[in-house]
Amino acid sequence: MIDALSTAAAGLRASAQRFDKSAQNVVKAASPDATAASPDLATSIVDSKTDAFSFKANAAVFNTADKMLGQLLDTIA
Repeated sequence: MIDALSTAAAGLRASAQRFDKSAQNVVKAASPDATAASPDLATSIVDSKTDAFSFKANAAVFNTADKMLGQLLDTIA
C-alpha cells in the first residue's frame, strides 16, 4: 500500500518535470526568434497533453491508495 503511494508520488514528480520541459519547448517554438533548431511546436503541445494525462493518472492512483490505506486503518482500529 505504501509502495503505491510512493510510486504515485514519484510519477507525479516525473510528470510535472516532463510537463515543465514541454511547456518550455512550446514557448521556445512559438517565440518570434525561433530557429530551425527550436523544438517542434506540435510535438511539444502533444507532449504537454500526454504529461497532463500522466499526472492525472498518477493523482488517481495516489488518491485510491490513500483511500485504501484509510479504510485499512479504520478496519484495524
